[in-house]
Formats: sequence, structure tokens, C-alpha cells
Amino acid sequence: MPENQSLLHQLEQMLHWKKSKKFYAEKLNITEDEVDSLIRELRNSESIRNEAETASYIGELEDAIVRFSEDVEKGTGEIVFNSKEEIKDLDDLIEKCKIDTDKWEITKYVQNYWGNADQPHYQVKAWLGKKKGEQVFQDSFIEFLSSYTPASQEIMSPKLHPSKSNAALVINKQDAHYNKIDVDGDNNIKERFARMAYRTETILAQAALANNLDKIVYIIGSDEFNSEFTGTTTKGTPQQNIGGYHESFKSICDHEVLMISLLLNYTSNVDVIYVAGNHDEYVGWHMINWLQTYFRYIPGVTFDCSPKYRKYVSYGVTAMMFNHGDAIKPAKLAGIFPMEYKDNWSDHEVFYIFTGDKHHELSQDFNGIKFYQIPAFSNAKSGWDEKNGYTCARGEVTAFLIDELYGMTNIFKQYL
Repeated sequence: MPENQSLLHQLEQMLHWKKSKKFYAEKLNITEDEVDSLIRELRNSESIRNEAETASYIGELEDAIVRFSEDVEKGTGEIVFNSKEEIKDLDDLIEKCKIDTDKWEITKYVQNYWGNADQPHYQVKAWLGKKKGEQVFQDSFIEFLSSYTPASQEIMSPKLHPSKSNAALVINKQDAHYNKIDVDGDNNIKERFARMAYRTETILAQAALANNLDKIVYIIGSDEFNSEFTGTTTKGTPQQNIGGYHESFKSICDHEVLMISLLLNYTSNVDVIYVAGNHDEYVGWHMINWLQTYFRYIPGVTFDCSPKYRKYVSYGVTAMMFNHGDAIKPAKLAGIFPMEYKDNWSDHEVFYIFTGDKHHELSQDFNGIKFYQIPAFSNAKSGWDEKNGYTCARGEVTAFLIDELYGMTNIFKQYL
């Protein structure tokens, strides 16, 4: 007989098979009445055991989720859960109801109680909402952070390595207009400084991953203040400023100290070059001379304080011209370039001109001389800008990576 059959079932099968109690009475050495009594006893025992199993099964049903419904269109769900034990907190509910927290978040739940101390009964109803993509990402990110072990600083920090070629990063800071009043109310000058520093550091980190930053060329001036100490442009056009001259001069100079110190974290060779703007030609010159005095004992920082309107820089195979772009058109600048730089022209293979002033981007090629007019490093819009519709160009920090052997290999942009 199979092992999983009860003794009663086996005995009844044998009785039916032999059709005689006499056989078993003789086999067991008992009377036929005693055989009947034994069958009754076994049947009662089986009934008791079946009742116990049934009661246990009913108990398991009572301690189970009895209903789950989901509204697919609305992205909601409901769970009804019966338990002999109290649900003590949200984690307990999630565990006992086996709620998939990657998919659902519990928006509300209530717990009811009936019965007594000997036979307690609890029923919990929970309302669920499907997690949105943003919430799923946030939960996944938090889970990632809980087990994240940061790599050592040696791994994370960019290294000077022979496989990386040397390069100069050119940050041509044009039209920052730090002190310019914005008609839309964005007039916190300290926040402007912070955005500029943050965007610049992002570019520095990106550039350092690809190349050894052998040099950083940092162009300042070029309408950084927005006006002269008179409150007008250099030619006399009135300007609206956030702060007065003395306050703004000090705060912008302090900001440039921070910026140059930031650049020195990424290279030991920083060239700070003054390019005159049409809004603040004189106050810009005062600033770079102030900065030169401030950094006079710091090795690796050089300053070009000349008031000349066009500046030239050589790096590797590349020759570069810098000009604000307010007075001379691009084609004429390209014509001037080889004449003014004739003593060094034949030492180079790649040639670039960098300007600003117009607050929007333009690039041209003049027989191999590449011209780049970059957007303003500012989002501030004056009343004049608003009136004339100069409101669409977005401020951005632009930097150019100049490889020592190949010239420009990358352009970095960070929107302000």
C-alpha cells in the first residue's frame, strides 16, 4: 500500500478486498466484534485529525491577504489583510502583505480589531499608488548610496599620465556683466559669482579627464563690470547697475581672486590676460593690475595687463588672437592677425581668433584662420535689451581645449 494512505483507508480497502472480518479476526487473534470496535476507533481518530487540519487551514486563511484590487487606469491599488497579530508599523505591513515597494507606495492604511484576548482578529486595509519614474529612480539611488563605497582619491583624481597629451584650456570670459541690473529680477551678484565658479569648475574637471592641463589661459575684462566708475560705458552711455562703484569693484575683485585660486587647483601655470571691453575699459584695467599685485608672490601665475586691444598667445602648434569684438569685424581681424603676429606666424600650424561683445555665438573660417565669437557669460537683460528684443540668447560659460600637437580638440559649454 502507498505510504501516504491512512491506516483506516488501508484497512477499509482490505476489508472491501477480502469481504470478510473473519480473516482479520483470525489474523489479529481477536473477535469479529473487536474488529468492528477497532474500525470505529480508527475512524474517530481520523475524523479528529481531519478537523484539526481543517481548523489549521482556516486559521492560515484568516492570516492572509483576502483581497487585492488594482485600477490600471488610475495607477492605484487596494489590499485587505486578515491577521491574528496586530500590524505594528508600516514595515510590518509591507512584510506581511508582501507589498512590492519597487512598484507601489502606501498612501494610507487603517487597522480594525475584533474578538477578545484569547481570539484576537485584526484586519488591515491599505491603499496603494503606483510609483512614478522619478520616485523609482530616487528610491534606487538611495538604495545605491546605502551600499556605495567610494573609490580612493587616487582613483578618482585625474592624473598626469604619459598617455594624456598636454593641452591648454582657454576660458575666454566675455560679457560677464556682473553688476548689470536684470529686468526679470535676478539681481543677486553673489549668486552670479557662485554660478560662474560652479560652471567653471565643472568644465575644469571635464577637461582634466581628457588631457594634462599644462596651462590655463584666462581672459578677463571685456565688460565684466558692466560700466565704468562713472556709471556709464566707456563712451558715456548710461548703465543701470546693481551696486555702486566702490562696492562692486571690491566684490568683483574678490571673486576673481577665488576664480584664479580655483584654476590653480588644476594646473600650476595660469596666464591671466586683460582684454579691454567697451563698457568698462578703464575699470577692467584697474582690476587686473590689482590682481597682479595680489598674486605677485604666487609662482605660476602671470598677468598681461597691457591696454592693447588685441592680445596674442602661443601654445604648441597653435597661435591665438583675443579681442573683445566691438570695433573690428571678423574678416578684418583675420587680415590683421598674420601681420601683427608676423614674427611668430611661421612657428605655428593652427590659428584661432576669439571674441565676444555681440552676446551670441558665431564661427567662421577665413582661409584656415578659425574665428569664434562666443555668447555672453551672463543672463542679465537690461531694459534696452528688452525693448530691442535681445532676450533670446542664453548665457553660457564657454572654454576651448587646445592640444599641444593638434590644436583645438574640444569645446566645453555650461549654461548659466
